[in-house]
Amino acid sequence: MTTMDSKPQFPLFSALPTELRIKIWEFALPGPRTVPVRYSRVAKQYISPLPPPALLHTNPESRAICLTQYTRLILSPKHPSSIFVSFPLDTIFFDTLDCSPEGDLAYDLVASPHSDRILRCAIDVQVWEVLRVFRFDSLSEVRLMPNLQAIALVMPKESSGAGEERGEGEGEDADGRGLERERGALVREFSDSLWYVENLRQTLESGVRKHWGDGMPSVQLWFSR
Repeated sequence: MTTMDSKPQFPLFSALPTELRIKIWEFALPGPRTVPVRYSRVAKQYISPLPPPALLHTNPESRAICLTQYTRLILSPKHPSSIFVSFPLDTIFFDTLDCSPEGDLAYDLVASPHSDRILRCAIDVQVWEVLRVFRFDSLSEVRLMPNLQAIALVMPKESSGAGEERGEGEGEDADGRGLERERGALVREFSDSLWYVENLRQTLESGVRKHWGDGMPSVQLWFSR
């Protein structure tokens, strides 16, 4: 039953057989997600701009069902987390330099009780570049996720969408050299991203097959939306 001023309601839901209610709750769980992971220095905990599954907060029964598939993500055990993930389904996305309280993702992963449960991981290309400055070994973070199945490096939105929102003639000289420089910068960033992907793939293939065996993780390049 619904009204113009209320959300759809089904007051007889609680009277349904338990097995049917469980099926409905399970059907309402979200599918695979890409979950950005950040550390808030204000809240002093790991947070995500992606809201947790709504069933965690619907009622005690839905929360119990949700917690059979979703776990509070723990990276550094020293810091609390408000992020819930389904390890079999979700991709853990480190999309900003503020993904680590120590500024060192490998430091977090080596202490995390969940690093061996991460199956899919994505890392922003700019974050990857900074991580390589401090830890040149491209497997510093990857090898700490021993059951990883796929890793993606992600070109940021402001790069993949460069120039889309600028007005005609804005920011360029009479010969269009400003736009040409912008295109050149985008091409260089794309080339750099491809190089990181290929370097990581070759390093995995040549040096760590004994670490993953035939289950070596795939390496991809993503473009953020």
